[in-house]
Amino acid sequence: MPTEVAFVTIGQSPRDDIVPFILDRARTPIRATQFGVLDNLDQAALAAMAPGPAAPRLVSRLRSGHEIYLDRALTILCLLDMLEAIDQQGFDLIVPLCTCHIPELRALNLRTPFIEPQRLMDVPAIFLLTGLCRVALIFPTRQAVTHRSYEGVDTVTSWLSPYTYAQEDPDWTERLDAVLIGVDLIVMHCVGFSEDIRVMLQHRYKCPVLIPRRVIAAAIDLVVQENPGS
Repeated sequence: MPTEVAFVTIGQSPRDDIVPFILDRARTPIRATQFGVLDNLDQAALAAMAPGPAAPRLVSRLRSGHEIYLDRALTILCLLDMLEAIDQQGFDLIVPLCTCHIPELRALNLRTPFIEPQRLMDVPAIFLLTGLCRVALIFPTRQAVTHRSYEGVDTVTSWLSPYTYAQEDPDWTERLDAVLIGVDLIVMHCVGFSEDIRVMLQHRYKCPVLIPRRVIAAAIDLVVQENPGS
């Protein structure tokens, strides 16, 4: 029987830019159900999710394909409520489609196994670090950039919008070139980063590029193999 997986975005579902790729990459037969924190919100409710000028923010995608900035605290509160509700619906696995650092996830007492993409991205990177000298972390917004580092490795950071860089960010190549030339590994910290972006950066900077959707697909296979009765 297919594994019942709930994919949860902080934007609007369906995430036709992400979930079909994961389903195609995963070897496990999956029946996907998608949920979005912003589903069914009207324009006034969407506007109420916007961050204040100095407030921490997250970025996601609307059903229309447009980028949207969200107040981090409010969005995470809504996400946690949604995850608790989904936990009661009998899924085999829950996959939040967000790689931001959410410590509150670990405090949830969910019965359903779930994949935490942020930790999922860092763990493979750590295991790939042997022999590497310089690693780059790429975030989806300037505000999301954090000065994180991996022990024993020079870590550099920058940002690139996965949704609007080609249309609205004429300086993206100059900005990335300043930090990515000569790195040994690039870790992309947003599920919105596509396979096309991965291929482009790998070709430009001649090094491996990790994107969350590939790692999530592999993790689903591993989780299902560990729990064959799902």
